Amino acid sequence: MGTRPKANHTTEHHFFESGTEKIMTDAPPTASTDVERSAFPRKMIIFTVVVVVLFALVFWQISLLDDLFGIGLDIVSVFSVISGVFLLLAWVVWLLAFSRSPIWKRLVGSACLIAAPFVFVFVFRPVIGGDANFVGLNPIWNAPPKPPEVDKTQATPADLLTESPIDFPRFLGADQNGVYTIDGEIDPAQLSEDCILWKNDIGLGWSGFVARNGFAVTMEQREKMECVSCYDIATGELRWLYEHEARHRDAINLGGIGPRSTPVIHQGNVYAVGAIGNVVCLNGGTGEVIWQVDLNDILGVSLMTMTDRDGFAVQAEENSSLAWGRAGSPLVVDEVLVVPGGGPTGGPYQTLLAFDLQTGEQRWSGGTEMIAYGSPVLATVAGVRQILLTTENAACGYDPATGELLWQVDRPGDTGAEANTSQLTYVSENEVLTSKGYPDGGGELIRLSNVDGRLVPESGWRNKLALKTKLTSPVIHEGHSYSLSNAFLECVRLSDGKRLWKRRGRFGHGQLLLVNGLIVLHSELGTLHLIRATPEDCEEIAEIPTIDGVCWNTLCLYGNRLLVRSHIQAACIELPLK
Repeated sequence: MGTRPKANHTTEHHFFESGTEKIMTDAPPTASTDVERSAFPRKMIIFTVVVVVLFALVFWQISLLDDLFGIGLDIVSVFSVISGVFLLLAWVVWLLAFSRSPIWKRLVGSACLIAAPFVFVFVFRPVIGGDANFVGLNPIWNAPPKPPEVDKTQATPADLLTESPIDFPRFLGADQNGVYTIDGEIDPAQLSEDCILWKNDIGLGWSGFVARNGFAVTMEQREKMECVSCYDIATGELRWLYEHEARHRDAINLGGIGPRSTPVIHQGNVYAVGAIGNVVCLNGGTGEVIWQVDLNDILGVSLMTMTDRDGFAVQAEENSSLAWGRAGSPLVVDEVLVVPGGGPTGGPYQTLLAFDLQTGEQRWSGGTEMIAYGSPVLATVAGVRQILLTTENAACGYDPATGELLWQVDRPGDTGAEANTSQLTYVSENEVLTSKGYPDGGGELIRLSNVDGRLVPESGWRNKLALKTKLTSPVIHEGHSYSLSNAFLECVRLSDGKRLWKRRGRFGHGQLLLVNGLIVLHSELGTLHLIRATPEDCEEIAEIPTIDGVCWNTLCLYGNRLLVRSHIQAACIELPLK
């Protein structure tokens, strides 16, 4: 018998086209072709593009979200980071489960995807803005700035005892309201970079300047030392430097390194509060210590120590909810220095502490509310002289002689992610304004009535979508409030809380002063804006770039000389006058 041929599973079809034989094969595609087709991530690419476009639209329409829901860039930034993490993990899952590549390629690719953001953050050290957003990158090969040093062999004392009408001796100015008057009219047409008298690198921190008799004082972090420094306003020369071994940083490093509060100058002395509780009185001429106290010993607060990426030991409050460090500036009232207190988590709390100006001896403590990050303000409201303060979750008034609580209004907030940071703002003889950023914020006008010597507060109005101040406070002018609200410049009518206009601009969470009816605004990223603001319109009339860094530091004006700061630089700008 003949041998039967083996079955051939490949069927051939013969066609003839133009006299040429064409053979068609029905064989299935090869394995390599199938892997290549399955490995191309069409759906993942489409999904990634959709997510990116969606967030681009959200950032583009952030103003509309702010108007409709009070959602600011901070919330969007947080969700964008979370979405980015999930998108990265989705790519890792696809690579491991669906790519059909050799196992070693899947593992190497997944490891590279996971490691990439960590390597990027380590190498470039992202600079974080006030909305938890990336505002810049600082490569690790860039050396940190070197602030000027004191030449102690030729040092000359500063005269902080002599006073003048143009002094700016405390936080937000002599009246603590961010309103300043100068002789003459600012000429916007002449504002240029030539108006910058000097520019210095400076130690880290968020303290603002205060000024007296041609000298300016601030706080800064120089490596492991928390410092109080005094500069000549005309030249930028460093006159003296006080050093205290301390270095603050919050646990998650969103708030940056260094001191937060602004000093006060009084009768030739300088009073300052460090970020982790060092209260010091210095001789304003030389920077020598007159007295100092540690708030942690008084309040029962303990500190935890970590090591930052620069190799320095950093401290933060361990058994307290005060996550971002002590930011409240001290207040001189009669013969005492009043500073915000606080206490361990759960209490007991001492809201305000008063120390003798000459000796540092504690005179009194008042209040049982946990503090936040605003500064105490002295004002007379409803005929009663009082200290105004926004605590962790309330707006309050205290007796400046004893610290006794005079009145209180609930104010949403905490000392963490949704903190109260703005000051209570004096509006009129019986009204104060409270403002706050974050989703639970907004503005509220509080009216105080004096009923048989007892202060009774009531709400005049509340607007949850306006006056969402975060790192600054409103200024009041002719019945209207001007402020940076969720990084938008806005005008609010104080009679009813209605927002009349808002301008997006490139302001971020900068700082502003009202000077002769003109808004002087220093943006978060170092641009000086002059803005003619009225209830009808917002007209920007001049701008110049100023300094590098993140500019959360409050402004200081000495005559027509404007002192600006960031976390790494300082400058003096001479505002041109007509």
